[in-house]
Amino acid sequence: MAADERETLDPAAAARLESLELVARTLVEGFLKGLHFSSAKGSSIEFAEHRPYVPGDDIRRIDWKTFGKTDRFYLKEYDDESNVRATIIVDASASMAFPLDGLTKLRYGVCLAAALGYLLLLQRDAVGLAVAGAGLREYIPPKATAQHLRGIFRRLESTQAEGATRLGDCLHQLAERAHARSLAVVITDFLDDPQSVLRGAAHLQHRGVETILFHVMDPVEEDFPFTGWTVFRDSEDPSTQLRLDARQVREVYRENLKEHLDLLRKGAAALKADYALLSTRKPFELALATYLDARSRRWK
Repeated sequence: MAADERETLDPAAAARLESLELVARTLVEGFLKGLHFSSAKGSSIEFAEHRPYVPGDDIRRIDWKTFGKTDRFYLKEYDDESNVRATIIVDASASMAFPLDGLTKLRYGVCLAAALGYLLLLQRDAVGLAVAGAGLREYIPPKATAQHLRGIFRRLESTQAEGATRLGDCLHQLAERAHARSLAVVITDFLDDPQSVLRGAAHLQHRGVETILFHVMDPVEEDFPFTGWTVFRDSEDPSTQLRLDARQVREVYRENLKEHLDLLRKGAAALKADYALLSTRKPFELALATYLDARSRRWK
């Protein structure tokens, strides 16, 4: 049954679940299992971890030394069994803390990142994490182990939205570290110079990194529901504020937003990079299932 044909999870309620691992497991095992990113194969031979033997496994992969010590059958897992090396890049600049009450863009993005990481590991992909802001605040290289993913969950749990956005610069830094034939998933609100971000994405693509751009927006940013005189503050520079009649600027705002979104869509299309606009009002599982289903159709 498709995710849009069954009861979905309220995004705010899902984001309040006890742990990110629980959020990810609930979303993936309840709604997204069976959907995939790709069927491409990587070429790493780094040892990852052991896992118990189950009937049907190739007995040639049994680690007989471990059997001799434990009297139990274990198989060696290697990163060369992963489909791709994927790095999930989360924008943690101050603008991602919007709104001040309720489900923030950062929390929505963090839950998306957790679900994607869980899904990738299920299909034996190596998962890494980058936290971006004014600079590259953290980089965790991809690995395909459950213990490694739990470390990523812990880092995501502690991530705070703060500082300016220099996402384009961060993407350039990641491109210099990237493996060819890998995957970069960018989760951001794109409140940055779009051309700078697209140039960073182009650098990743040039290095052989397939790039997916998830654009997270709050309904207030989409609808501009303000009426009358309103004070607007720059979330990344609180000293910058304007008092405007919202009724007079509404159409200008909507026109500028349309131009901004058109530039991103066309820029991503020119790079042959995926671009998906995700509203925080839309359930995580429905947003991801819609994108992954469309992606899987392109691979058929």
